[in-house]
Amino acid sequence: MAAAALLTGCGVDEITIGSPTPSPSPTSGTPTTVEPSLSRLAAGPHLGMITGFDPLNAERAEQAALRYSQARASGASVGRVQIDWAELETAPGVYNAQALADAFADPGLEGMNIVVLLSTLDSEGLTIPDYLLEDGALRDDLTLASPEVVDAFSAFLDWLGPQLTPRDVWLLSIANEPKGPVEDGLATEADAVTFYSSAMDQWNADVPEIGITATFTLAAPNGIPLFFEAVRERSDIVSLNYYCLSGDIQVVGRTDWEARVADMKADAGDREIFIQELGCPVGLSPQAQPTAIGGSLATQAEFFEYMGDVFATDPQFRAATMFQLYDWSPELAGLFGDSLRDQGFPVLGDRLEEWLATSGFLRWNDSFERPAWQTWRAQLERVRAARQD
Repeated sequence: MAAAALLTGCGVDEITIGSPTPSPSPTSGTPTTVEPSLSRLAAGPHLGMITGFDPLNAERAEQAALRYSQARASGASVGRVQIDWAELETAPGVYNAQALADAFADPGLEGMNIVVLLSTLDSEGLTIPDYLLEDGALRDDLTLASPEVVDAFSAFLDWLGPQLTPRDVWLLSIANEPKGPVEDGLATEADAVTFYSSAMDQWNADVPEIGITATFTLAAPNGIPLFFEAVRERSDIVSLNYYCLSGDIQVVGRTDWEARVADMKADAGDREIFIQELGCPVGLSPQAQPTAIGGSLATQAEFFEYMGDVFATDPQFRAATMFQLYDWSPELAGLFGDSLRDQGFPVLGDRLEEWLATSGFLRWNDSFERPAWQTWRAQLERVRAARQD
């Protein structure tokens, strides 16, 4: 796996270790009025969160249940399911309804309006059925635009639509940070345009009540412009991942946040915006350990206060899911860091590991509640008031 793919897989756009970070662009500060176009999501802004990727023991599960109860009481209203096409199609035309049901069984989704992130191109590579692959890439006789691949996904969507319609799903995203796999040569940008345009046109015709999109990093509009534009023109909402981090994985402050918000608005054009991953690590310094990325408890809280204000006051920003309630475990964060260190990127690996290991509202080792949790609850209430629930 390329280092760039690992990095963008967590929402940062470019590797710039040893290089200066570009200055942020000026901010507009002007709300954009858009017509709400997602029929299954009540008008106004919505916020929610995900728990994380590590399995929780009984103590952590109890703490998570308490936080979800508090979040619902404060106004949390959206949740996210993440699953791969490969998990749901186990053989040609054979679909695993139980795997989908299991994903929806997460107690954190109770009472939430749900986004389904279905990965096909993912930041870490291809997540398409095994029968189309060989050694992690498409078989030699296939491209992403080949009729066999396009038709297989079309048939899969014919199955998926009736599975999602009875559930409380308002949005389907069919890629997650695809810039990395395109740059790594797993698919060309032109083939991606063909594949995703066909799929989105089909979904818009067959399941118009559930929105469709693909999720990008903030570098996608410049890095894969034809792909981004093809998705944007077929989407009701632009889906992005955004963290309070520079390209060289350093925690940045409000001037940069404002610039990124302005960039998102410009790139979305007249579309609404969904931030599928919204996050800000605290860094290791609150645990009295040296930090390679900066950050602090105060900066994390300030970031979520700022972003809550954005959602409460700018109607272009429609929804977000915070990433994530718990830190990544040291073991899982270490695996990601080791992958980069093993490729000869020790600084990058250390910074990535620190980011993931300090990304949550709750500390992994003892469920310590960081101050940003109460900030988040206050912003949930503010956003609920803005949508006049």
